Amino acid sequence: MTAMPNLAGHQSQTDAENMINELLPIMDSDCSRQARFLLCASMFPLCSPDVSRPVAACKSLCETVKSECSQDSVAILWPKFIDCDALPQPERQELCMEVPQDELKFGRTKGHAATWPWLKNSNIIRPMSTIICPANFTAVNDECAPQCGSDARFTAEQKKIVETWTLALSAICFILTLFSLVTFWAEPMRFGYPERPVLFLALCYNLLSVCYLERVIFHNPLREGRSDDACVCCGLSTTSCLASYISTSYLTLSAATWWLIFSLCWYLSSSKQWSSEALEKKSGLFHVMAWVLPLAPPIAALLWGAVKQQELTGMCSSFGFVKIPTLFLLVVGAIFTILASRSLKGLSVTVNDDSFNRRLTQVRTRILVFSCVFFVPAFLAVVLGFFELHYETVPSCVFGEPCLSPKKYSSIPTLMRLFFILAGGSMGGMWVWSKKTCDSYRSRISSTPSTSSSAATKSGQFITKKTKHSGPLYAGINFHNVPIYNPSQGV
Repeated sequence: MTAMPNLAGHQSQTDAENMINELLPIMDSDCSRQARFLLCASMFPLCSPDVSRPVAACKSLCETVKSECSQDSVAILWPKFIDCDALPQPERQELCMEVPQDELKFGRTKGHAATWPWLKNSNIIRPMSTIICPANFTAVNDECAPQCGSDARFTAEQKKIVETWTLALSAICFILTLFSLVTFWAEPMRFGYPERPVLFLALCYNLLSVCYLERVIFHNPLREGRSDDACVCCGLSTTSCLASYISTSYLTLSAATWWLIFSLCWYLSSSKQWSSEALEKKSGLFHVMAWVLPLAPPIAALLWGAVKQQELTGMCSSFGFVKIPTLFLLVVGAIFTILASRSLKGLSVTVNDDSFNRRLTQVRTRILVFSCVFFVPAFLAVVLGFFELHYETVPSCVFGEPCLSPKKYSSIPTLMRLFFILAGGSMGGMWVWSKKTCDSYRSRISSTPSTSSSAATKSGQFITKKTKHSGPLYAGINFHNVPIYNPSQGV
């Protein structure tokens, strides 16, 4: 951050920019390697919430630069407001800045500038670069990033709409996936492999909706009123933001992994003729794949320092660490789904049994509908996530030219991405949306009698109905001992 007024007495960065433009010949003359740093530190003194006053360059640095440039033709351009004798001196226990070996150090004793390790590579030192940023932006890693609490790239109205949109979609997703989980819990024997992964897919999106609800309701930075300039939206923010990033990224990858397992199970069942029991024996491996491996990408993003906070949603994200693996899992799962559908179609062509073929067609249609309803929104959500990447930074301003704020971006891509994530996740539990589920709930509701005799009667009816409707989707279909369909052999 910078503080005004500077050594020249300027009250605004615009005046400082105009003066810097006049001092460009000194910077470009290469009379001293530290001239640029000295001039920029004088025009834009370092300001940090960890230091009570602006930090200027050291007297020794000023004298070195002035001595090196005194023999150059640009000596006549030396600014009068830079008085080396007035600058702080480390031997007087005064805080100042030096640039030994091209690294910023803060000194207190002569000949040994004390380093502050906790400031190394932080957002506090980065703004000392020579770039100038528009209003509501600050320099981070030689780029202009939005400050927290400011409407840099989006308006307050856009942020409010996104907040309401996220809250509504998260609530809907939570309710629908909870209904699916309750249905699974009420009739666990009805949903065996290869359709069991849908249960855990719905669980992932149920927990994901909880994460969004918790972030919006309890830890929404848009309503916390942060206006500290040292807080930068593209840098690591609070612990709550990082926690929400890990949880949402982990659950997104877990959901994509369960989608892949779902497709793989149907492929193995239809094409390789694996039984439900054989798939059940591999359930331990499936759980390791879906619950352990997805931890790696978000942790790697944290260790790499690639986690950034989004201005519009207030949530953290990372470039590529989650989106690329998710995209890979979705595409591979879609390939297995196509292969499974092809195998089911081949079986219906090979077997001359109308009842078997009708049941097989029903299963195949349900798989395709579910796959499209889940895969398309999930895929589009990842694509829109890549599309939002150009929001991250804005170009810095050129010395001597007006530093105008960039135009506000559209919030439509973010709204669409949130819709595809949460609305698409809501559809993840549609596997239980069937006439069989309605009949099951109707039986349970109507099985509460007013007398003991009616209780026995209705209980018997319920048992009959439950026996009739509680079987798995693929009941009556035997994938084993069926000739494998070969398209080259014809019908």
